[in-house]
Amino acid sequence: MNATLRLPEPLHDGELSLRPATDADVERITQICQDPTIQRFTRVPSPYDREDAQAFVTFAARALDEGGGAHLLVERDALVVGCVGAGIDATDHLAEIGYWTAPQARRQGVTTRAVHRLCRWLLEEVGLARLQLQAATTNIGSNRVAERLGFQREGTRRSALQLTAIDGLPAERVDATMWGLLPGELRPPMPARP
Repeated sequence: MNATLRLPEPLHDGELSLRPATDADVERITQICQDPTIQRFTRVPSPYDREDAQAFVTFAARALDEGGGAHLLVERDALVVGCVGAGIDATDHLAEIGYWTAPQARRQGVTTRAVHRLCRWLLEEVGLARLQLQAATTNIGSNRVAERLGFQREGTRRSALQLTAIDGLPAERVDATMWGLLPGELRPPMPARP
């Protein structure tokens, strides 16, 4: 594994670009993170405000500078439509993958392609030995992304995640599906299923 993260700016995948967030992105991040599904299934604060977006931009820049992670915005047609990220454990040469996508960009293969590009960079250029992610068992979309890309289902962590209360749904603890990916297992993204 490389000692530092060297990100060619940006990472490209056809129509998508993955790049670090800047202060100019704060309003768009704030807007997207109002989505109840993002607040329910990810670790973004709820409610989410401009200060949360600014804190994310600062955190992401620091993580990249210090080699602790790469949390990148996904752009399509010069518009931010999502975020993919990896928290890196340099000792064990692995990363925990996470992602969110704006509602208007879902079910179009955007997330799968963006996660694929991030994983390819982490495995081939950064030199990590393992990528992993977890998703609530009830989060069908996130689990499909992992499966499509070749992540192997490694089990279920019982009552592992605390979901945020949103839109009349209560806060609750749910099981998490654990996924792992090793070098050579990454599959090219296929079109999204309807």
